[in-house]
Amino acid sequence: MRILAATALLAMTLLGSYPALAQQSPVHWELMGGYSDTLGQTANYLQGGYVLDLGMSYTPGSSPLDLRFDLSYAEHSATISYINSAQQTLGTQVDYGYGTLVVANAHVLYHVPIANGVRGYGIAGVGAYYTRIELDQALPFGYGYGYGYGYGYGYGYGCCGYGYGEAVVASHGVTNFGWDAGFGVEFAAGYGRSWFIEARYQRVNSMATLEYLPIEIGMRF
Repeated sequence: MRILAATALLAMTLLGSYPALAQQSPVHWELMGGYSDTLGQTANYLQGGYVLDLGMSYTPGSSPLDLRFDLSYAEHSATISYINSAQQTLGTQVDYGYGTLVVANAHVLYHVPIANGVRGYGIAGVGAYYTRIELDQALPFGYGYGYGYGYGYGYGYGCCGYGYGEAVVASHGVTNFGWDAGFGVEFAAGYGRSWFIEARYQRVNSMATLEYLPIEIGMRF
Protein backbone atom coordinates (compact mmCIF):
# COMPACT_ATOMS: atom_id res chain seq x y z
CA MET A 1 0.00 0.00 0.00
CA ARG A 2 2.81 2.39 0.83
CA ILE A 3 4.48 1.68 -2.52
CA LEU A 4 1.16 2.23 -4.34
CA ALA A 5 0.54 5.50 -2.48
CA ALA A 6 4.09 6.69 -3.16
CA THR A 7 3.72 5.85 -6.87
CA ALA A 8 0.41 7.73 -7.10
CA LEU A 9 1.90 10.74 -5.31
CA LEU A 10 4.89 10.78 -7.69
CA ALA A 11 2.61 10.56 -10.74
CA MET A 12 0.47 13.43 -9.49
CA THR A 13 3.58 15.49 -8.79
CA LEU A 14 4.98 14.90 -12.30
CA LEU A 15 1.66 15.60 -14.01
CA GLY A 16 1.16 18.75 -11.99
CA SER A 17 4.65 20.05 -12.63
CA TYR A 18 4.74 19.29 -16.38
CA PRO A 19 2.89 22.42 -17.55
CA ALA A 20 5.08 24.62 -15.39
CA LEU A 21 8.23 22.97 -16.69
CA ALA A 22 7.03 23.31 -20.27
CA GLN A 23 6.20 26.96 -19.81
CA GLN A 24 9.66 27.61 -18.35
CA SER A 25 11.41 26.42 -21.52
CA PRO A 26 13.27 29.41 -23.00
CA VAL A 27 13.19 28.03 -26.57
CA HIS A 28 10.05 27.72 -28.68
CA TRP A 29 9.21 26.92 -32.30
CA GLU A 30 6.61 28.71 -34.41
CA LEU A 31 4.76 27.42 -37.48
CA MET A 32 2.59 29.92 -39.32
CA GLY A 33 1.03 30.74 -42.65
CA GLY A 34 -1.55 32.97 -44.24
CA TYR A 35 -2.38 35.61 -46.80
CA SER A 36 0.24 38.04 -48.13
CA ASP A 37 -1.08 41.34 -49.49
CA THR A 38 0.97 43.60 -51.76
CA LEU A 39 1.16 47.34 -51.10
CA GLY A 40 2.08 50.56 -52.90
CA GLN A 41 3.74 50.23 -56.30
CA THR A 42 4.26 46.51 -55.69
CA ALA A 43 0.51 45.97 -56.15
CA ASN A 44 0.88 47.17 -59.76
CA TYR A 45 2.80 44.06 -60.76
CA LEU A 46 2.12 41.43 -58.07
CA GLN A 47 -1.22 40.23 -56.72
CA GLY A 48 -1.92 39.05 -53.19
CA GLY A 49 -0.51 35.59 -52.49
CA TYR A 50 0.37 33.23 -49.67
CA VAL A 51 3.18 32.96 -47.12
CA LEU A 52 4.60 30.09 -45.04
CA ASP A 53 6.89 30.72 -42.08
CA LEU A 54 9.06 28.72 -39.65
CA GLY A 55 10.41 30.48 -36.56
CA MET A 56 12.50 29.76 -33.50
CA SER A 57 12.28 32.07 -30.48
CA TYR A 58 14.25 32.50 -27.29
CA THR A 59 12.95 34.13 -24.10
CA PRO A 60 15.68 35.28 -21.69
CA GLY A 61 14.30 34.48 -18.22
CA SER A 62 11.05 36.22 -17.28
CA SER A 63 11.71 39.14 -19.62
CA PRO A 64 8.84 40.49 -21.74
CA LEU A 65 11.30 40.45 -24.65
CA ASP A 66 11.72 37.57 -27.10
CA LEU A 67 14.33 37.02 -29.79
CA ARG A 68 12.93 35.26 -32.87
CA PHE A 69 14.56 33.99 -36.03
CA ASP A 70 12.31 33.38 -39.06
CA LEU A 71 12.65 31.64 -42.41
CA SER A 72 9.71 32.34 -44.71
CA TYR A 73 8.54 31.73 -48.27
CA ALA A 74 5.96 33.85 -50.08
CA GLU A 75 4.56 33.56 -53.59
CA HIS A 76 2.52 36.07 -55.61
CA SER A 77 1.04 35.83 -59.10
CA ALA A 78 1.79 38.62 -61.56
CA THR A 79 -1.00 41.08 -62.38
CA ILE A 80 -2.64 41.12 -65.82
CA SER A 81 -1.38 44.65 -66.46
CA TYR A 82 2.19 43.61 -65.71
CA ILE A 83 1.93 40.57 -68.01
CA ASN A 84 0.57 42.76 -70.83
CA SER A 85 3.34 45.30 -70.31
CA ALA A 86 5.98 42.55 -70.31
CA GLN A 87 4.62 41.16 -73.59
CA GLN A 88 5.03 44.55 -75.25
CA THR A 89 8.51 45.08 -73.82
CA LEU A 90 9.82 41.59 -74.62
CA GLY A 91 8.02 41.26 -77.94
CA THR A 92 6.88 37.72 -77.19
CA GLN A 93 3.87 35.99 -75.68
CA VAL A 94 3.69 35.88 -71.87
CA ASP A 95 0.84 33.86 -70.37
CA TYR A 96 1.53 34.14 -66.66
CA GLY A 97 4.18 35.06 -64.15
CA TYR A 98 4.89 35.12 -60.45
CA GLY A 99 7.15 36.58 -57.81
CA THR A 100 8.65 34.59 -54.94
CA LEU A 101 10.42 35.72 -51.78
CA VAL A 102 12.67 33.64 -49.54
CA VAL A 103 13.42 35.59 -46.36
CA ALA A 104 15.70 35.07 -43.35
CA ASN A 105 14.95 37.56 -40.54
CA ALA A 106 15.97 38.25 -36.95
CA HIS A 107 13.31 39.87 -34.72
CA VAL A 108 12.79 41.39 -31.31
CA LEU A 109 9.32 41.00 -29.73
CA TYR A 110 7.92 42.92 -26.76
CA HIS A 111 4.93 41.33 -24.97
CA VAL A 112 2.16 43.16 -23.10
CA PRO A 113 -0.45 41.23 -21.00
CA ILE A 114 -4.06 41.90 -22.07
CA ALA A 115 -6.09 39.37 -20.08
CA ASN A 116 -5.68 35.97 -18.46
CA GLY A 117 -3.99 33.78 -21.08
CA VAL A 118 -3.93 36.57 -23.68
CA ARG A 119 -1.13 38.96 -24.50
CA GLY A 120 -0.32 41.34 -27.31
CA TYR A 121 3.10 42.02 -28.75
CA GLY A 122 5.01 44.30 -31.06
CA ILE A 123 7.60 42.86 -33.43
CA ALA A 124 10.39 44.39 -35.53
CA GLY A 125 13.33 42.92 -37.38
CA VAL A 126 15.83 43.02 -40.23
CA GLY A 127 17.08 40.41 -42.65
CA ALA A 128 18.00 39.20 -46.11
CA TYR A 129 15.31 38.99 -48.81
CA TYR A 130 15.83 36.91 -51.93
CA THR A 131 13.26 37.97 -54.53
CA ARG A 132 12.68 36.37 -57.92
CA ILE A 133 10.39 37.40 -60.75
CA GLU A 134 9.60 34.88 -63.49
CA LEU A 135 7.50 35.25 -66.65
CA ASP A 136 6.36 32.10 -68.45
CA GLN A 137 4.74 31.05 -71.70
CA ALA A 138 2.34 28.11 -71.93
CA LEU A 139 3.33 25.47 -74.49
CA PRO A 140 0.78 22.87 -75.66
CA PHE A 141 2.03 19.31 -75.78
CA GLY A 142 0.75 15.77 -76.13
CA TYR A 143 -2.10 14.52 -78.27
CA GLY A 144 -3.22 10.90 -78.49
CA TYR A 145 -5.91 8.81 -80.18
CA GLY A 146 -6.58 5.11 -79.69
CA TYR A 147 -9.06 2.48 -80.82
CA GLY A 148 -9.37 -1.20 -80.00
CA TYR A 149 -11.71 -4.10 -80.70
CA GLY A 150 -11.70 -7.69 -79.44
CA TYR A 151 -13.69 -10.78 -80.28
CA GLY A 152 -16.35 -11.84 -77.83
CA TYR A 153 -17.52 -9.05 -75.56
CA GLY A 154 -14.43 -6.78 -75.52
CA TYR A 155 -14.44 -3.33 -77.07
CA GLY A 156 -12.30 -0.30 -76.34
CA TYR A 157 -11.89 3.30 -77.46
CA GLY A 158 -9.60 6.09 -76.31
CA CYS A 159 -9.13 9.67 -77.39
CA CYS A 160 -7.43 12.88 -76.85
CA GLY A 161 -4.64 13.19 -74.33
CA TYR A 162 -3.70 16.86 -74.22
CA GLY A 163 -1.90 19.25 -71.86
CA TYR A 164 0.32 22.27 -71.40
CA GLY A 165 3.93 22.73 -70.44
CA GLU A 166 5.72 25.99 -69.81
CA ALA A 167 8.78 27.86 -71.02
CA VAL A 168 10.53 30.59 -69.09
CA VAL A 169 10.45 33.82 -71.09
CA ALA A 170 12.35 35.96 -68.59
CA SER A 171 13.47 35.72 -64.96
CA HIS A 172 15.50 37.72 -62.49
CA GLY A 173 16.54 37.05 -58.91
CA VAL A 174 18.40 39.24 -56.43
CA THR A 175 19.11 39.38 -52.68
CA ASN A 176 18.61 42.66 -50.81
CA PHE A 177 18.45 44.01 -47.27
CA GLY A 178 14.98 44.58 -45.80
CA TRP A 179 13.10 45.20 -42.58
CA ASP A 180 9.69 44.53 -41.08
CA ALA A 181 7.51 45.70 -38.21
CA GLY A 182 4.09 44.74 -36.91
CA PHE A 183 2.01 43.41 -34.06
CA GLY A 184 0.21 40.28 -32.93
CA VAL A 185 -2.09 38.75 -30.33
CA GLU A 186 -1.19 35.46 -28.61
CA PHE A 187 -3.58 33.05 -26.85
CA ALA A 188 -2.34 30.45 -24.37
CA ALA A 189 -3.22 26.84 -25.23
CA GLY A 190 -1.68 25.05 -22.23
CA TYR A 191 1.50 23.03 -21.70
CA GLY A 192 3.69 25.86 -22.98
CA ARG A 193 1.84 26.07 -26.29
CA SER A 194 -0.08 28.98 -27.77
CA TRP A 195 -1.62 30.15 -31.00
CA PHE A 196 -1.41 33.64 -32.41
CA ILE A 197 -2.48 36.06 -35.13
CA GLU A 198 0.21 38.33 -36.54
CA ALA A 199 0.56 41.07 -39.17
CA ARG A 200 3.93 42.44 -40.30
CA TYR A 201 4.64 45.20 -42.80
CA GLN A 202 7.66 44.18 -44.88
CA ARG A 203 9.83 46.47 -47.00
CA VAL A 204 12.68 45.38 -49.26
CA ASN A 205 15.22 48.03 -50.23
CA SER A 206 16.04 47.57 -53.92
CA MET A 207 15.91 49.55 -57.18
CA ALA A 208 12.13 49.10 -57.11
CA THR A 209 11.04 49.07 -53.46
CA LEU A 210 9.02 45.98 -52.61
CA GLU A 211 6.26 46.26 -49.98
CA TYR A 212 3.92 43.57 -48.72
CA LEU A 213 1.86 42.73 -45.64
CA PRO A 214 1.58 39.09 -44.52
CA ILE A 215 -1.33 38.33 -42.17
CA GLU A 216 -0.67 34.95 -40.53
CA ILE A 217 -2.10 32.49 -38.05
CA GLY A 218 0.40 30.31 -36.22
CA MET A 219 1.12 27.86 -33.44
CA ARG A 220 3.89 28.29 -30.87
CA PHE A 221 5.18 25.23 -29.06
